Amino acid sequence: MILAKGRFWRIASSRDAVILEIQKTSLPEELLELRELRIEVPLAKWNRVVKNVHSDRKLLGGLLLDFARHKDRVGQAAGNDRLLTELRRLTLEATAVLVEEGILQLSVCEPNEDAS
Repeated sequence: MILAKGRFWRIASSRDAVILEIQKTSLPEELLELRELRIEVPLAKWNRVVKNVHSDRKLLGGLLLDFARHKDRVGQAAGNDRLLTELRRLTLEATAVLVEEGILQLSVCEPNEDAS
């Protein structure tokens, strides 16, 4: 199921993961090497991405690196302002759809509880 789609990114869900993919047709020429970038985040780890989506680009890129197939391309994607801005926006949209569909549940944590 497609959760969110922008000019550069498409975010979809499978049974147990959220998949972030670059849309090949809309990439500018200087970013064509990113066309195979696919990041598959297990649904159980999606909260880590959402918590850090607006943090430093290096922190977010490092987190996404854990789940990427082509690890060498994650840094370039996180370093590009247009790609990063759209990824941040679509991550929040995708999370809203996951909650609305009942795939992801929100819960309240105790102040001292680590919700990672």
